[in-house]
Amino acid sequence: MPWCPKCKNEYREGIKVCADCGAQLVEEPFENRQVSLTFGDKEQMTALKSFLEYNELEGVDIRYEEAEDVYELRVMEKDKQQAAAIMRIFLLKEAEAAANAYPEDEEMNAQNNLTGSSGVYQSSASKAEDNRSSAYTLLFVGTVGIVVCLLLALGVIPLKVGNPHMFYGILSALFILFLVMGGVSMRNAKIFAKKAESENSLRDTMEKWCKDNLKAEEIDRELYMQDAAEEVLYFKRYDKIKEKLNRQFMNLDQDFLDRFIDETVYDMVYPR
Repeated sequence: MPWCPKCKNEYREGIKVCADCGAQLVEEPFENRQVSLTFGDKEQMTALKSFLEYNELEGVDIRYEEAEDVYELRVMEKDKQQAAAIMRIFLLKEAEAAANAYPEDEEMNAQNNLTGSSGVYQSSASKAEDNRSSAYTLLFVGTVGIVVCLLLALGVIPLKVGNPHMFYGILSALFILFLVMGGVSMRNAKIFAKKAESENSLRDTMEKWCKDNLKAEEIDRELYMQDAAEEVLYFKRYDKIKEKLNRQFMNLDQDFLDRFIDETVYDMVYPR
């Protein structure tokens, strides 16, 4: 029987297009369908695909999701559990390689764990706005300063100084530096604005995945702590949600993830 590779709905013979999403139906056996394993950028997904194939998994594929601007790694449904286990090994190896390459970062992380300190996450959109504000200020001051220097040099604004060439030279250089810094800040603002678009797409993808896959009853059942105090349950649930998201989405910024869980996911899963 034909079935939809996106919605997974089965149809009777003769139907060619999915009534829900409009995708072309496929004829291969239903048990051979592909399912999503994880999301990430192209380089990450390509490396993970090679690792899965090295471990003799077949039917591994990468699909570009244009709407979300992310790459999705798909595996055969019958192999998903095995693929997830292999993926965890892959992530551990990557973490070990990163720790060996940057031992000073590992030491800093250990100190942060002991002190309980953590970086404060700032979104790319916020960074873009900060850089844009700085750029406007620097460009305005630099432009006004250059105009004033010209007026001083031309004698429109009378000012007597001991060595006018040195004075005007230093002053002009200072305001030109402001203009250069303003240009750099404006360029950075554009870079962060572009990153913010990808960040928002990733956030939307993660939110959709959480709605579809994170259920309060399942999480509590995994924790075996139904009789624990509410304060203890909160932290245990938080850690379990974070673990699941880290497993599903590769190389997430942990400060971004903490904020995402705090602001969006926890109340979604456990409404007050």
